[in-house]
Amino acid sequence: MGKKTLIQISLLIFLILVSYYVLQKYFFKKNTDQEIIKENTNNLNIENDIKDKQDLIKNIKYTSNNAVGDIYELIADFGQSNLENPNLMFLTNVKGKVIFKDDNKPKIILTSKFADFNTVSFETTFKENVKITRQDEVITGDKLYLVLDNEEQDSDDLSKTPKEENLIRMSNNIFFKKPGYTLKADVLEIDLTTKNTKIFMNNKLKKVMITSVIK
Repeated sequence: MGKKTLIQISLLIFLILVSYYVLQKYFFKKNTDQEIIKENTNNLNIENDIKDKQDLIKNIKYTSNNAVGDIYELIADFGQSNLENPNLMFLTNVKGKVIFKDDNKPKIILTSKFADFNTVSFETTFKENVKITRQDEVITGDKLYLVLDNEEQDSDDLSKTPKEENLIRMSNNIFFKKPGYTLKADVLEIDLTTKNTKIFMNNKLKKVMITSVIK
């Protein structure tokens, strides 16, 4: 074997070793780092999922009553507390009942997919697939707000606007159905003290649409 051949073989071996070193140092290290990052990310997601499940409360039920003795009952399949406001809970698959002390007044059933619920004041905002059922009446809308007695009301300070209380307000795309007629409106309000119902449009120039059902 000639001297020239030996030099060529040596150079080839040297190039192979250098190439292997470069691949090991940069390419494979990069892939390893990516695998570590991916693994850490997956672990973080698992930890978050576990934490979310730990915060989730099942089969929730709350009961309260106003000054005149009407009962407000709220149940939900799931609830999760708000980290920024411990008094606020996010509920799923929600059903509420307003049962009046006067037996002659029909109870009101409220249902929705979700609700924001204050565990102290019992203020509740029902959202998505919102429905009111009262005797033979069925009312649907986009959103519903319910508030009972407001204990924070300061009667001595006349400069403040009185806070709402003992009120149900359903808003947006109201569809009211009762045997004999249907109607569409923007807002429906039920005063839990007087038991009166108001239905109206946000724009006073527009009228509530009423359709009679002729059998």
